[in-house]
Amino acid sequence: MERNRAIVTGGSRGIGRAVVKKLLAEGWEVCTCSRKQENIEKLLEELGNVHAGVFDVSRREEAKSFVEFCVERMGGIELLVNNASILGVRVSVEEYPEDVWEEVLRVNINGVFYVTKYCLPYMKRGATVVNLSSGAGKRPAPYWGAYAVSKFGVEGFSLLLSEELKQKGIRVYAFNPGATRTQMRAGAYPQENPNTLKPPEEVAEALYRLLNHKPPSGSYDYEVVK
Repeated sequence: MERNRAIVTGGSRGIGRAVVKKLLAEGWEVCTCSRKQENIEKLLEELGNVHAGVFDVSRREEAKSFVEFCVERMGGIELLVNNASILGVRVSVEEYPEDVWEEVLRVNINGVFYVTKYCLPYMKRGATVVNLSSGAGKRPAPYWGAYAVSKFGVEGFSLLLSEELKQKGIRVYAFNPGATRTQMRAGAYPQENPNTLKPPEEVAEALYRLLNHKPPSGSYDYEVVK
């Protein structure tokens, strides 16, 4: 019997959690992580049948340990969803704190690279990589600083990776969820009414449709696949 096994980074809340929950509901075996023990404990209490551990994927050795943790429990990987990311602060480049800049790029770019690199040896023809992108990574987004730069990087990384993996039969998608009711969005737009935004579950549904339809590798927006 064919097994469907997925790794989702940052799956304890927001879009990541919704994706984990959707995959589990569809019969997938899922492994995920968070940087906070309390988030993992809450996730395991709520969902139960998920492999989860405390790992910071922005740190090379922890990213490698996370992938090994998942493979030990699942045996292989049919899907990787690089979801983990942080916002940083919304100020001008001139005012941007250097330590925050470095942390955002470390999480949002290095983390994607590390996890992908360590997952690829376990991924075979027909597997899929999904990198969560953003509208801020597709057009100028002044005052989004390191977050915007990191998401431009995710878009570029996805494009080059799709070319490298074409002959191996592994699809690569950059997926922009658009405005979603998450803690990160609330941090970016504190004045916004969250009830006017779509919930993470709708993003997870759209992402799952993308996986099922299996379009060519590329960059896709929620509005196109919803």
